[in-house]
Amino acid sequence: MDNIYRRMATTLQNISPALIHEAKLGNKDSMNRLVELASERLYAYIYRLTLDQTITQDILQETILFMIQSINQLEHVDHFWGWLFRTAMGKVQHYYRDLQRRKAVELSEEEQRYIHNRVSADFNDGLTELLRKELSDAVFMAMKRLKLKYRNILILRCFENMDYAQIGAVMNCSELRSRVMFFRAKTSLRRQLAMQGFGKYYLLIALALFGIVTTSAKAASSATITASSLEVGVTASLIATITSKIGITATAAATAIALALPTGSFIYIIPIACFAVLILFFVSLINIYS
Repeated sequence: MDNIYRRMATTLQNISPALIHEAKLGNKDSMNRLVELASERLYAYIYRLTLDQTITQDILQETILFMIQSINQLEHVDHFWGWLFRTAMGKVQHYYRDLQRRKAVELSEEEQRYIHNRVSADFNDGLTELLRKELSDAVFMAMKRLKLKYRNILILRCFENMDYAQIGAVMNCSELRSRVMFFRAKTSLRRQLAMQGFGKYYLLIALALFGIVTTSAKAASSATITASSLEVGVTASLIATITSKIGITATAAATAIALALPTGSFIYIIPIACFAVLILFFVSLINIYS
C-alpha cells in the first residue's frame, strides 16, 4: 500500500511533500500556500462529481476546512491527494444522501452558456464550433446520468491520471475491481452518448471536452485524454461482461439448456458452458476494441 501512495506522490504537481510537512507542523504561511494550491485542483474534482458550481463551492469550503483542522491526522504526506479526494467524495455522498437529491437530467440555460463559452475557441480537434457545443452538452448530460461512483472513477483515471492500483487505494477496492468498475463506467458513458446521437468514436473527444469545461481556464490547455487511459485489460473486461446483463442472460440460457437435457446427457454440459464462456470472451474483446 505504501508503494502505491509513493507513486501517487508524482501527482502532487506544485505541492511538495515539504510544504505539507510544514503545514502539519503549524506553519501558517505554509498552510495558506497549501490551501491556495490544493483548492484549484480540488474544485475541479468536486465540480466533476457534482456538476453544480454552487454545491461545489460549499463542499470545497467544507473539505478545505477539514484539511486545515485534520491535517495532523495524515500520517504520510505522500497520501495527501488520496486522503483529500476520499474526504471530498465522502462529503459529496453525504450531501446527496441526506438531502435525497435527485440528479438533474437537463441543462439549465446558465449551464449551457457556461459550457458553450468554454468550448467556443478553436481547439484544433476537427470539430466545427456547433458540433463541439452539441457534443459538450451531450457529455455533460451523459455524465449527469452516470452513477456517482462511475463518475468518480472516470475522473480519477482520465483527469487525475491515476493508475488502477492508485484508484483502488483511493476507492478502497482491489486493482482488478477498479478496472472492472472503470470498464462499466466507460461502457455506461458510451451508451449515454450513443442515445444522444454520438457514436463510439466520440468517446475520447467527449471526455476531453468535459475536461476543458470542468477545469480552470489556466489549466484547460493541458486537459488531454489519451486512448491508453481508457484501457482496462482483457481479464477485467471479461469479468465485467460476465457479470453484466448480457453475461447473466447467457449464463442463464446455458443453464436452462443444460437442465433441459435428458438424463444421462451431462456429457454435453461442459461443451455448452465452454461455448457460453467463449461467446462472452468475444463480446468482451469487442467491447475493448470498439
